Amino acid sequence: MQPTLPPLSDVDLRQLRIFRTVVESRGFTQAQGELGISRSTISAQMAALETRLGLTLCRRGRSGFALTEHGQKIYTETIKFFAAMDNFRTEVGAMRGSLVGELRIGIVDAVVENPNCAFDRAIAIFNERVPNVHLTLTVISPNQIETELLSRQMEIAIVPNQPMNGAVQLQQLFHEEQNLFCGARHPLFETDTARLSLELIAEQAYARRGYAVATAYNTLFKHAPSATAYNMEGQAHLILSGRFVSFLPRHFAQRYVERGEMRALRPDLLSFKIPLCLAHLPQSVLSRVARAFRECLLEVHARKTR
Repeated sequence: MQPTLPPLSDVDLRQLRIFRTVVESRGFTQAQGELGISRSTISAQMAALETRLGLTLCRRGRSGFALTEHGQKIYTETIKFFAAMDNFRTEVGAMRGSLVGELRIGIVDAVVENPNCAFDRAIAIFNERVPNVHLTLTVISPNQIETELLSRQMEIAIVPNQPMNGAVQLQQLFHEEQNLFCGARHPLFETDTARLSLELIAEQAYARRGYAVATAYNTLFKHAPSATAYNMEGQAHLILSGRFVSFLPRHFAQRYVERGEMRALRPDLLSFKIPLCLAHLPQSVLSRVARAFRECLLEVHARKTR
């Protein structure tokens, strides 16, 4: 039988925090600035943690930083552990009349310019009401958010409406309009609108999104996708190459349209809206901090729709 791990000390907690930062920074070198300590000190602390746990947590070398299977599990448990600690601090703080701790939030990219999005206002109101809570915001691909929520690595997220685990609750906040675009070097860029039939567009090479999305993205085209991107900036690069057409949020593509670098293809026929939703686990398991931020999000977006 393996011996039970002795109670954790302050040293253990410090090493676990270093480990979490290293993982989230994707390596020792990148974690130096975040932690304010040298690479050699980080390496020594990680080695001490591995010895303490009796497990190899990561591999580092010329091939780069990578977690072992044990390391991935320990990272997941570390997130849960610190979340539980933060929740304890939050509950005690609430009893004493203030909210404290950390709130980890995820949001998909390319929504900051969306005129329907009031996420920044929610942050402002939340910070004014509970200034002692530290917000950690991660811009993340939609296909990762479900895992992050279920593992408690974040509590609140804003994500396109898409199929998710039944434990994840979705509530629409706002929407974004999608158009099909080509770049200035694409053969269709100078084509008269009258000649831009759906049949002609359907023959073009297109770039798909690398996660579950609305059917309209993929049913238009006659051929399999020729490229894949996991965020809007990646799709913009593919469109600007002139080799692919792809869908983008209209507000995100507007800057390229104004510079003459992109064109919307038949927005009268190929325009549709996608709901952007608040995502979280059931309110019964959310921390008070997460519930407070949720209320701020709902409050500001309710004002936008009046």
